[in-house]
Amino acid sequence: MRITNQMMINSSIANIQTNKSQINTMDTQLSTQKKINKPSDDPIIAIRALRLRSSLDQVTQYINKNIPDASSWLSVTHDALDQSYNIVSQLYSYCNQGATDSYSPSERNTIVETLNKLKDSFYTQGDVDYAGRYVFTGYATDKPLTYQSDADAKDVDYTITQNFTRDALSSKTVYTNAYSNDDIMNLSVKKDANGKIITPNVQTVHRLQLAYSEVDANGTFKITDASGNVATVTKNDDGTANVTGIVNANGETIDSLDDGSGNPVSITFTADSNYIPGDDEIAINSQLGEVLLGENVYKSVYADNAFSVTYEKSNFIKGDIDPTMYFNCVDNNTGIEYNKQSEDIEYIINFSQKIKVNTEADEAFNIYLGRNVDDLVNAVQNVLDINDQISKIESMQKEGQYSDEASQKKLSDIMEGLTKQRDFAKSKMKDAFEAGIGQMQGYQEQVSNAKADVGNRQIRLDLTKTRLTEQKTNFTDLKSQNEDIDLEEIVVTYTSAQLVYQAALSAASKVVQQTLLE
Repeated sequence: MRITNQMMINSSIANIQTNKSQINTMDTQLSTQKKINKPSDDPIIAIRALRLRSSLDQVTQYINKNIPDASSWLSVTHDALDQSYNIVSQLYSYCNQGATDSYSPSERNTIVETLNKLKDSFYTQGDVDYAGRYVFTGYATDKPLTYQSDADAKDVDYTITQNFTRDALSSKTVYTNAYSNDDIMNLSVKKDANGKIITPNVQTVHRLQLAYSEVDANGTFKITDASGNVATVTKNDDGTANVTGIVNANGETIDSLDDGSGNPVSITFTADSNYIPGDDEIAINSQLGEVLLGENVYKSVYADNAFSVTYEKSNFIKGDIDPTMYFNCVDNNTGIEYNKQSEDIEYIINFSQKIKVNTEADEAFNIYLGRNVDDLVNAVQNVLDINDQISKIESMQKEGQYSDEASQKKLSDIMEGLTKQRDFAKSKMKDAFEAGIGQMQGYQEQVSNAKADVGNRQIRLDLTKTRLTEQKTNFTDLKSQNEDIDLEEIVVTYTSAQLVYQAALSAASKVVQQTLLE
């Protein structure tokens, strides 16, 4: 084959171009520190780079954003629960001291205010927020647990349904033949039908305590027993109960609820805090937020382990708890139904791994702590009120208008009754504080369990963060190995390529040194 000068020139130029292309590639790699400049340079490296960068971006998102946000949420929650536990511990200490009746008369005057403030402080912890989101109110992160002002609460109106088991059954001590302020002013001595003087006494009644006091007396009440029988009750103008309908679980009309033995149960309203229901009677005290149960009704509820009360509540005030956080409710203003269910707020903290960050109010802030504190306050206040009545009698005994023998005799009889009534009140107060010890221990356990749950989630979060930090390091190394050049190797190769290029130029200059004329 004949080799012409042009062929030699073309071949030399092609070789020089190849060398220049290699030098250009390595020059780009040195400038960018990357193996490829575009996907077509090496599709395999490009695909692997996309996958590694995506994984690294996700890990970085988890470490720098999701995990810190979740950790902050849990930290705020834990701090609030810690404060709540301290408050319950203070209440427990007051109950311990009160159970020994070691409070002086002056201390009783201040303990009422102290107990109320501790109760308010407890539920205030449920209003804490993180970055403008309330942490204890489930998905409703824009709503606090309690109403922040009377203005916020004044238009609120709910129909609330509470379901009870036998654990909710409790008892209360009521007075019989107790003296009132009117009795004192009118010198009205308690006597039986035969005219014999009788002194105050006490009796125990069974009750179901609603979550709220001062429920709407003129609202509609629905009482549902374990068999699904529902009695709808309203209050007449004269204060009597109007049972507007009783149906069974199939919606069929029946005559009455029964006490489990076939005896009909009557339903009444009462405003008397010392009311004693009959054996087959249910008495509703809307002011105190109590459903009093007669002996037979109590036994039936205890045996069946189920009872439900639906009632209306509209006169909310600042500091009251939003019922939608605890119960099935209907907003009477809008008709919106709120069905209480678990509302877990979860953060994605790793590949296919989520963590719950929120704790709901009913998991830590028992709504009945406030009711139990109210019982303590009422017990203390009762002793204070009777002391005031006794002081009033002592003052009246010294007044001229009551100096006659008959008045003095009546005042003496009333004083005897009030003294006995005070003894009962002190005993009732002591019993209330003794019961409070167990109640506060239960609330301490509930808050402690919530704290432990939050702590466990924080530990899981820390472990996940540690693993992700290691993954980030691994992904960064793999990404570097896949994309980044080996600088020493490239420098050596680049130097070699330059030498080859210079040699190619030199060889090409010598390919055709003689012309045809020569």
